[in-house]
Amino acid sequence: MLIATFNCNSVRARLGIVLDWLAAHEPDVLALQETKCVDEQFPAEAFEEAGWRVVYRGQKSYNGVALVSRDELADVSFGLGDDDGESGPRLARGRLGDVTILNTYVPQGSEIGSDKFQFKLEWFARVRRYLEANFDASADKLVWVGDLNVAPEAKDVYDPKRIWPHVCYCQETIDAFAAVVSWGLEDIFRKHLPDEGVYTFWDYRMPMAAQRNRGWRIDHVWATAPAAAGSKEVFVDTEPRMAERPSDHTFVGARFEW
Repeated sequence: MLIATFNCNSVRARLGIVLDWLAAHEPDVLALQETKCVDEQFPAEAFEEAGWRVVYRGQKSYNGVALVSRDELADVSFGLGDDDGESGPRLARGRLGDVTILNTYVPQGSEIGSDKFQFKLEWFARVRRYLEANFDASADKLVWVGDLNVAPEAKDVYDPKRIWPHVCYCQETIDAFAAVVSWGLEDIFRKHLPDEGVYTFWDYRMPMAAQRNRGWRIDHVWATAPAAAGSKEVFVDTEPRMAERPSDHTFVGARFEW
């Protein structure tokens, strides 16, 4: 099973890049974040014409998540279930066989100390409660992917001394994230790609960031022990980041065999 994740930064603007990648790699599931369109404007027909199924939940100009698959996903749901729909465009869940894929776009946080930053920290706490309420870490095959807006280690950023502290790389964020994964999740990305200099995001605002590899690892693949036991490979495909009109993120793929 190949499970992939990509913050597309507008699914309509990046539709060609996404469809080309799907055709080339044929994942079982592709998780998309920041689709940035209301459901009525999601290009579902383009996916369906290419032979893919897609479920999605979005909002105008911000957020938005989708799960793309060849086979129909079971148990599809959106959101954390503890609000009036606010978290829907940030979390999508679906099951393929006995494997549940959790696709998440965590709030960025704006500035340390701001209300949005506090919202981000609480969001991580809500994810922990969601996991506790819905899954058994020792028994369920769960793969958590997405743009989690956290760089938990120094090697996850190109210049840790200069960047610290940042809303995605500071002690409060790292601690809040650690509280989530301590529930029973393993870092599949770093299991297979332990070296420095492996990133998934390169900021548009920095000239030639991708070409100079001045990046961040904020797109993740985590799994419960039963799922992690079958992990065979993780790869970062940097080519789409070099394309014309790219997203500032790129595709991460994780291959499993059980």
